[in-house]
Amino acid sequence: MPPPRQQNAQEPEEHQCQLLKNLQDSKTTRGCVESLLMPLLHTGDVSMDKIAETMAMSRQTLFRKLKGEGTTFEKVLDELRHNMALHYLGGKKVSINETAYLVGFSEAAAFSRAFKRWTGKSPREMRKA
Repeated sequence: MPPPRQQNAQEPEEHQCQLLKNLQDSKTTRGCVESLLMPLLHTGDVSMDKIAETMAMSRQTLFRKLKGEGTTFEKVLDELRHNMALHYLGGKKVSINETAYLVGFSEAAAFSRAFKRWTGKSPREMRKA
């Protein structure tokens, strides 16, 4: 039986793989951006320039396509982080610090502020609920 830490690391990856598959099936620009962001979240290297380059388009073209879908790169990134954080914390299998890392925050304090902005509650309060 693997140590608990290994189990924790594997389960979020399984969720990410399923979510990534669903996003790849999406034909929208937003879906493509989310599918490219997903494996990069934990690195913190999620710039619009990098995603546009990966999609073989300019930053401005990506901006226009997302605007045409009624969103922005920052909003897509923020909502993806929010949804992933809710999943990780709801599963109660990874710590708050690990969740912060997995959704791309270098510091737990920054993650806690963002989480409170998203939900009105701290990650600890959400975990207790």
